[in-house]
Amino acid sequence: MTDVARVRALEERAMNAWPALQTVLADGWVMRFSEGYTKRANSACAFLPHPKPIAEMAQEIEASYARHGQPAIMRITPLAHPDDAEWLAERGFRSIDETLILTAPLTDQGGDRRIVVDARPSEAWLVGFAAGNRYGPSVRPTLEKMLAAIRPQAGYATLIEAGEARAYGLAVVERGMVGLFDILVESAHRGRGLGRALVSSLMAWGREQGAAEAYLQVMATNAPAIALYRSLGFADAYRYAYWLR
Repeated sequence: MTDVARVRALEERAMNAWPALQTVLADGWVMRFSEGYTKRANSACAFLPHPKPIAEMAQEIEASYARHGQPAIMRITPLAHPDDAEWLAERGFRSIDETLILTAPLTDQGGDRRIVVDARPSEAWLVGFAAGNRYGPSVRPTLEKMLAAIRPQAGYATLIEAGEARAYGLAVVERGMVGLFDILVESAHRGRGLGRALVSSLMAWGREQGAAEAYLQVMATNAPAIALYRSLGFADAYRYAYWLR
């Protein structure tokens, strides 16, 4: 059985760690808007356990996103009404990008001398991260605005080899947990253990900031990443999926 209180605790932290540029609250749902950059920050989801069913919210959600020239994307988590996914499927919505939320205790993870964790994103971090993520460098202005909106303590990690940045990551600490986001290794340097070094170092950094547990989100189809995270002690907490027409 899903621990709803646990889900809500993780959802709150994840929303604070990756803030939308604008939000609208309505009947236990939150609609998030961030100029189309990432589905997490441009979708509607429950923020209270079992809010108004999607059957009563879909029209309002779709109209709100339409006014902003964006597709309506519903992110259905265990906080939503139990029948919401079935209702959406029956009306022609399709489910995409099923995502796992994994958690792990922070023990004695060691750092790595190649990794620098800054309190703010450096120019090298911004350039490399924007160039390497799947949205491309054009998202940098939106990315910078979203990062500037993070209010909990954040750490921006850069792995440097031979004077060159090779990998990037973001960690955000809040209320005893550290969230790990957007772990990115440059394509020419994958398969060399840099992702493991980066995740381990961010977990160590989170522990230094007083966190006792780490959490992250990973697509259910990303088998290599899931294998890495499980080898570092991460276990399933819950999962969600996006729904759209």
